[in-house]
Amino acid sequence: MADTLTRDSDDDLAARRSARRIALVAGAAGLVAVLVWVVVFSSVLGARRVVVHGAHSVSAARIQAVADVPHGRPLLRLDTGAIAHRVEAALPDVAAASVQVSYPSTVVITVTERVAVGYLDAGGKATLVDKSGRQFRTVSTAPSALPHFDIPTGTGATATGQAVATATGQAVATVAGALTPAVLAQLSSIGASDPSAITLHLRDGRTVLWGSAERSADKAQVLPALLARAGTTFDVSNPDVVSVR
Repeated sequence: MADTLTRDSDDDLAARRSARRIALVAGAAGLVAVLVWVVVFSSVLGARRVVVHGAHSVSAARIQAVADVPHGRPLLRLDTGAIAHRVEAALPDVAAASVQVSYPSTVVITVTERVAVGYLDAGGKATLVDKSGRQFRTVSTAPSALPHFDIPTGTGATATGQAVATATGQAVATVAGALTPAVLAQLSSIGASDPSAITLHLRDGRTVLWGSAERSADKAQVLPALLARAGTTFDVSNPDVVSVR
């Protein structure tokens, strides 16, 4: 009889322990389900605030508008790549955009704006060009601190001519992008008939024979000291052996 009572007691204890384990597992599963719902599906951790960093030429309000971040969309389910692409595609002044989320409800958009290194004539106005050769904005007045790009337009040319004009424009932009703002401000124009024959024209009438865009960083490094010397023509086409005459 005592053995029977002991077995019954042990069975009851085991049953209670099993019930508690089941309850704990069920409770944990329920908690996980709630957390998943909160994070993935509910608007509790949804996008409610959009912050923009790096904007100067373009207003933060404009960037927020084209970003079109879905209000209330759970941050975990935001397509940050698509948001960044919308900003880059809609705003020519923006060279690159990145998007990050900051819990509980903030979306952070960081933009890198294009910096003009020269301009092209555009029917009485000026089209700004960045160091990659991208034409990104037309302004009513040519910037006084930037050089005019005197290059072939490629308009009406053959496919080969257009390709040369494009390559020339990119080469000139590369050269301008390598120069310091102080040197850029001394230039009236950068001219080239093809990518291998680039010439810098200073506002005081002096010229710099640059050659191709290769080793532009080395050429830009030696140029300021060279311009301090007397002369009218400076040849940096080979930055290892420069000349003045």
